[in-house]
Amino acid sequence: MVGPRHSRADFFHFMPMILIFLILFIFNAYLVSPYIAWYDSGELIGTTVCLGISHPSGQVLFHLLGKCFLFWPWGTAAFKVGLMSVFCAALASALFYNLSCRLTARLMPPDLLRRDLSLELKIWLFLLTLGWSWSLPWWRYSLTPLVYALHLLMAMLVLWALSLEKPWKWTLAFFILGAATVLRPTQFFALPFVGLAFLWQSRHQLNRLPKKFIFILAFFVLGRSIGLYLPLRSALHPAMAYGDITHFSAFFHQIFALRFSKYVGTITMGNILSVFQQMVSHFWNDLTPLGAGLVIWGFGFLWWEREKIPVFLWVGLGWGLVEVLFVFTIPYPTFESHQVILGWAFSGFLAALPMTLGDQVLRKGRYRKIIWAVNLVMVVFVLAQLSAVGHLLDRKKDRTAQDYARDVLTLMSPQALYLPFEENEYFPVAGYQQSFNFRKDIELIEPGTSQEIIGKKVEECLKQNRPIYVTHQWALPPGWAFTSVGPLWRVVLAAPLKGNKLAAVSRPQASWGKIQLLSVQIEPAQVKAGDFVVVTYHWARMGPSLYDKTASMLALFTDEKGSYSTREGLFWLHDIHEPFGTLFTALKPGLEYVEKRVVMIPSDYPPGKYQLMLALQKEINQQEGQETFNKEFYERSASQSLDKFQGRGQNGSLVQFSTAAQNNTDNLWPVSQSLLPVVDSRFAPVASLEIESPDQP
Repeated sequence: MVGPRHSRADFFHFMPMILIFLILFIFNAYLVSPYIAWYDSGELIGTTVCLGISHPSGQVLFHLLGKCFLFWPWGTAAFKVGLMSVFCAALASALFYNLSCRLTARLMPPDLLRRDLSLELKIWLFLLTLGWSWSLPWWRYSLTPLVYALHLLMAMLVLWALSLEKPWKWTLAFFILGAATVLRPTQFFALPFVGLAFLWQSRHQLNRLPKKFIFILAFFVLGRSIGLYLPLRSALHPAMAYGDITHFSAFFHQIFALRFSKYVGTITMGNILSVFQQMVSHFWNDLTPLGAGLVIWGFGFLWWEREKIPVFLWVGLGWGLVEVLFVFTIPYPTFESHQVILGWAFSGFLAALPMTLGDQVLRKGRYRKIIWAVNLVMVVFVLAQLSAVGHLLDRKKDRTAQDYARDVLTLMSPQALYLPFEENEYFPVAGYQQSFNFRKDIELIEPGTSQEIIGKKVEECLKQNRPIYVTHQWALPPGWAFTSVGPLWRVVLAAPLKGNKLAAVSRPQASWGKIQLLSVQIEPAQVKAGDFVVVTYHWARMGPSLYDKTASMLALFTDEKGSYSTREGLFWLHDIHEPFGTLFTALKPGLEYVEKRVVMIPSDYPPGKYQLMLALQKEINQQEGQETFNKEFYERSASQSLDKFQGRGQNGSLVQFSTAAQNNTDNLWPVSQSLLPVVDSRFAPVASLEIESPDQP
């Protein structure tokens, strides 16, 4: 009779954890995007598919576990790897609840605790777990195929191991830490705190300390042995590999992520204060005042009940604090919540502390009528966090990166070599190529590859007349030049620009001083979203003028209301590129030049009638911390600030100019004349395009 009762008790003890896992897994799985996204996710998906080697530290555990999820029978590779993040985050939430219960149990007076926590306290901790798991920093990275959900799970496993009342908990904790530090080097921040906790607990058995130390060190090394996958896999030359990791020096630098990150700017007090302000703003807005208030209240309890606080909480708080302080050593002017995801999650344990006081009061028979009021407040907290679901649904539908990857691969000739300039021009393309087994004939070179390797590849391709495509122009050997292909540049044999005799034109389509746009054609004039259009410009330069100093052509599209469609603060449909011939001074006066541009229509772009608006951007003297908008979708390079990641360029305005401004002091040349009515003096309407729904017959 005793055995079955004990089994049922264990089952009901774990029931809340199981329920938390199922709720979060099922609900969040619905929000996972099936599309390749920007930044590292494209690389991590593609590398998981081909079991390659991603950027330092290699993310070994992520790729091996992700490969298991690729056996899931439904969905794209992006969805399946994203499903792994959902699984890891849901399991981390279940552990969060378990640790919160253990924490509050330690603070309960023995006469109140009896056998278990009260039902009221369990409900509050249950709702607290859901609320924290659905706070945006935790929630966003629970849905994306990036390392952060697994990173959080490994951290929770370390704290869970430390919460055990078993003699082998230190061995387990250091083993998990060994594997975790291979996944993400910032897990090393836990080592000093776990080590100090180990020494403190072993202070009464100093004679056994050397033997214990050797034992846990061996298990830490055993956990890190998963990193040996890197040289073993590298020797097989996988389709995607961040360098050759078969040499010890390369292996050492890869696994410790040394000399990998090159940050923009310098560390200043202004940057530190700016990042701190952004942190506080995220903390207040993403947790709501209730969550933030619970954390602040929890700090008081931490001091008041410091003698009862279990070691895992001290380790977690120290770990999270170092992670936060580390962010201030990085001279990025913008704050990304994944940088402090552990500190964010661990702060939830502080929010659990004040709940013990309410439970103690209620269990003594006082104020029991307020139980439902507290329950209602916690439900409101969870619902407030859930209100961000609309934003995440929009992210789920975003196909921008996948469209870019597919279209870029489609545009290139067979057997081409693709040399992107920065990671967002590589990661989605590589991820799409591997995930859909698409255009495997094209060889991709990852940004950051040594110039020696790139130089040999380019020299070999030029000798074989093999197509080479780049995203930014660079110095070419004599006799070679660039020609534009959509957002790319193709290396071709150099030839002078060919101009035709200028035909009699009654009036140009638009002009900027002596720069004339004779006419524009868009073919086809009706196109389904997801397809290409070819825009043909007929240019003429009537002589030298100030307008020769043009840095970029801005081709944007407005809807019937005159609005520019944006997504995530960036122009959704555009073709921003150098002037024809790179500089207008290359055009001989009195001749007509024909320029053809390939424009890719996003597959989820809203159907409707649009007007092509053209503007010319002046050459400007770039100041430190500012940037011009350089033709690409996203970019990161040493010469730029990170304002564009927030959808802003110079002076805090959208892509360095505001469509609402009516003056011409924002680096756009005024339109001299136009056949069609001009609403904004900086933009000339030049052609029309009708975009249809992809499923429209």
